[in-house]
Amino acid sequence: MIADVDGRVLPVAPLVLDDAGSLEAMAGAVMRLHSTLLTIGRCYTTDATGERAARELRRVESVLVGAFCTIFGQSPADRFTDIFDQVTYVAEHMVKDHIFEDGNKRTSLVFALSVLRFAGTPVELSDSSEPKDNQYYAWIHDLVARRRTLDDLANELRCHCIVISDDASHV
Repeated sequence: MIADVDGRVLPVAPLVLDDAGSLEAMAGAVMRLHSTLLTIGRCYTTDATGERAARELRRVESVLVGAFCTIFGQSPADRFTDIFDQVTYVAEHMVKDHIFEDGNKRTSLVFALSVLRFAGTPVELSDSSEPKDNQYYAWIHDLVARRRTLDDLANELRCHCIVISDDASHV
């Protein structure tokens, strides 16, 4: 996240991945993330194999294309206000498309937060062990339950973004 001289947070442009290699790498990262979450979480399924795994990968790629690639001449910068709108879109589509047999909410949430961290816009929410007090859980659950709009959820991410300054004097 970039701050101006008055300390206000300035928006970070959406990521654009118009080359096949970057898109494939990101899709592969989502698949590895999901696999890792299955092994460390309380999931009821194991990794998909064969045709099911190939179908999941295609569905992940489809969501990522919609978020990170130029489509019919319209870049992600034309479709999303900033990276927060972009990752909220990705999380919504990954969850609602129910790409995986299990772990869709966890995978979409961790992926969205990872993209923000990668872009230099990490978000800090309360990670309480009690679901009712856990902001991460509330964010993804509200997304699934449609209790808040995508704009509301993107704004929540913006509000909890940690401003990273390039100025070492703040350290």
